[in-house]
Amino acid sequence: MVVRTGDWISEAWGLVKEDFWMHALVALIFSAVSGSGIGMLVWGPLLCGYYLMIIDKLRAPDRPLNLNGLGKGFDVFVEAFVASLLVGVFAGLGALACFVGALIVQGLLLFTYPLIIDRKRGFWDAISESYQMAGRNWFGFTVLVFLVGLLASLITLLTCGLGYFVAFPLAQITYVLAYRDNFGLADESAVPDKPIPPPPGPPPAPEQ
Repeated sequence: MVVRTGDWISEAWGLVKEDFWMHALVALIFSAVSGSGIGMLVWGPLLCGYYLMIIDKLRAPDRPLNLNGLGKGFDVFVEAFVASLLVGVFAGLGALACFVGALIVQGLLLFTYPLIIDRKRGFWDAISESYQMAGRNWFGFTVLVFLVGLLASLITLLTCGLGYFVAFPLAQITYVLAYRDNFGLADESAVPDKPIPPPPGPPPAPEQ
């Protein structure tokens, strides 16, 4: 499992600049939702949808960023919602030990949402796979989460909050790039197996 924090942040910054207003609109949506009563309910599905938007952009760089992808996160609503609850619980338990404990948990479970939306994993399979894979370089991903969080906080604070519209997408794109380089992107051209045709009927009876 590789960690290339500087390269990912640099690439993420380029992607933010390319579709800045679309990313800013998504950040505004997340800000509005987080301050509402339904924030806990829809955060996971929305995050999956945003990750799908980013993944589609990585698959087809010449294609404009499509806001319709945000709603596709609700196709995996149950998995994303339950995952968001469990990730929150595990991060809270980590924080009981110390601040670093919460960072370690976030690093270990970093790939839960992209695994759900890109590879259609169930919530527990996604959590388990992220834990197992990121655990091979847990220190590196802990540092990644810390540095990205620190950068996002500085950008937001130094601009009196306006930098949030850059910091939020910058962080999320960085995490998707980490997923791409460690898991690869699922083959979107893959289609379900065609149904097996029914067996032929009995031959017609011979004419009398």
